[in-house]
Amino acid sequence: MKSDNMEVVPIISTTPVYVLYPHRFYVLFVFSLLAFNQCLIWLTFSPIARATEAYYNITESTIDLLLNWGPIIFIPCLPLTYILLNKHHGLRNCVIILALVDFVAALVRVLPVVITTPSSPHFSSIALPFLHIGQILNAACGPLVMAPVSQLSCLWFAPHERTRATTIAIMANNFGSTVGFVISPFIVSSPDRVPYLLYLHLALAFIACVLALLYFPPQPPSPPSAAAELLVLHPTSEQATNSWRTFMKDVWQCLTTPSFVLLSLAGGLSSGVFGAWTSLFDLILKPENYTELQAGWFGFGSSIAGIIGGLVLSHFADTPRFRHSLKTLIVISFSACVLAIIWFELSVHTFFYDEPILLSTATTIGLSTALAGLFYGAASPLIYEAIAEIMFPLPESLSASILVQWVNVTGLILLFIAPNRYKLMNLLVLISMVACIAMVVFSRISYKRRDEDERKRLEKEREQITGHVNSTSVNDNLNETDYGTFA
Repeated sequence: MKSDNMEVVPIISTTPVYVLYPHRFYVLFVFSLLAFNQCLIWLTFSPIARATEAYYNITESTIDLLLNWGPIIFIPCLPLTYILLNKHHGLRNCVIILALVDFVAALVRVLPVVITTPSSPHFSSIALPFLHIGQILNAACGPLVMAPVSQLSCLWFAPHERTRATTIAIMANNFGSTVGFVISPFIVSSPDRVPYLLYLHLALAFIACVLALLYFPPQPPSPPSAAAELLVLHPTSEQATNSWRTFMKDVWQCLTTPSFVLLSLAGGLSSGVFGAWTSLFDLILKPENYTELQAGWFGFGSSIAGIIGGLVLSHFADTPRFRHSLKTLIVISFSACVLAIIWFELSVHTFFYDEPILLSTATTIGLSTALAGLFYGAASPLIYEAIAEIMFPLPESLSASILVQWVNVTGLILLFIAPNRYKLMNLLVLISMVACIAMVVFSRISYKRRDEDERKRLEKEREQITGHVNSTSVNDNLNETDYGTFA
């Protein structure tokens, strides 16, 4: 029997507002492998400089040039990458170009060994152009690896996953250089083993290229957030005739936003100076009677610690408690990094005193450099996310592009300052990190992207509800477990 006072209960849809797809992890893996390979190939010859000089009969300055093609080519190629990235299916196009060009770069460097032999009197003159072409092609891939990191995480991952996804994409590239410093000397135990390393790089580039060509979707079937929806539905550079005009207009908007300028400069300066400083550990520690091998392991430990720091802090930055605390986390990380650098500098010779103030051992030096790397690495990915938040709704690739341009400009300048000036670099890294803390403190981070994501999510939830439901009861209808997570 039907009751007259039956209550009508509104039905709430259990369909998620935004959908996440498992193959987002495959997309991140393929991109990370390509990023890893790009940095590994870029660093090929520096860790095995003596063996390379003997095998190809070239000078140390040539080895330096093969490395320096990275920042030299990066700077003019970056604007082209940004324009391509923000066209229709731009991310996929960038990844395919990255996979193909890096494979060709690895292949070109192997060709001299195939077409001639090291015993030939013309081997060096034949091989050298191939080495330069390979390194230049690989250097042109640098922007394709560094510019898309924030945009990839926004396009494929949920808001509470984005910082971790960005961190993994960034750290994969850094991990390439870390591994290169260790495995390259291990494989090339004598000059005649240089080709073995080149063949290994070619094999890795081939695997990554095949994976990218077999399957790398341009975008998820449906956007995972409101910010991703904007990227999918409104590419920035839809018309080629307006691409450069749009690019310059957007760059000007970024450079006239004080908080963006402060944060991006802090990220670029810290990355460029810290990288140059760690590369000089062998010279800095030589007066303290540490060997070149020990200095290499200190650098390796610092780099690994940075990767761990980035992954750990990005996990906290993605939690509800710290999701709007990027500035605080960056300042704390940079401050801890400065303390670790001070500890290191009190243990070595500097401009200000002839003898170290603190007694040092391999353990204390290793711990201080590892802590410096840990806290620097923890802050670095957060800056990518912070500047993307500030400049929303401009594409994440723009903010990341300007940041990495600062990194490469700083690196290029230090190429002329750092060599044989290790005491100056020891001082510069401390001054730079303190200046970076000040720039972050004076910046103001507004969470435009995250706030818009939340607003759109709640708006879509309300559209799914049938009947009359008070809008204040909707907020907790969809939890993060339903929305997808790395866990």
